[in-house]
Amino acid sequence: MESKDAQVKHVVIGLAAAVLELGAVAVTSDKMSLEFAFQRAWHDWPNARHFPSLRGHKVGNFFWIGVGKSRRRQGATAAWRQERWTEPYLSYSDGPAIETLELIADERASVDDWMLLGRLFLSALKPAEVRRE
Repeated sequence: MESKDAQVKHVVIGLAAAVLELGAVAVTSDKMSLEFAFQRAWHDWPNARHFPSLRGHKVGNFFWIGVGKSRRRQGATAAWRQERWTEPYLSYSDGPAIETLELIADERASVDDWMLLGRLFLSALKPAEVRRE
């Protein structure tokens, strides 16, 4: 089984690419809002069960920590930049984010599954907490 850190990294990459593919270029940098939105989305996402280390009431905090580490991770195909806004970006590609989702899709989560997590996450945020293209 993958370590908790590896599972968090995979989810952080998948969600960054999905959010980009859905046309959002940034979300709030407010820690509580991000944690709450992720926790809500994670609870409603059927594929969460395939990431067994991401459970319990601290799952939002695991995501927050993963987002903070994502810029420094080697080999991450997508990551998040935290400044005034939390901005997802592709690390190695100028192509569409769907290509990154295709690269990371596996038996735990397909491209469609990642897109569902992205939609759940964005819908858990207030409209003013999401910047679109």
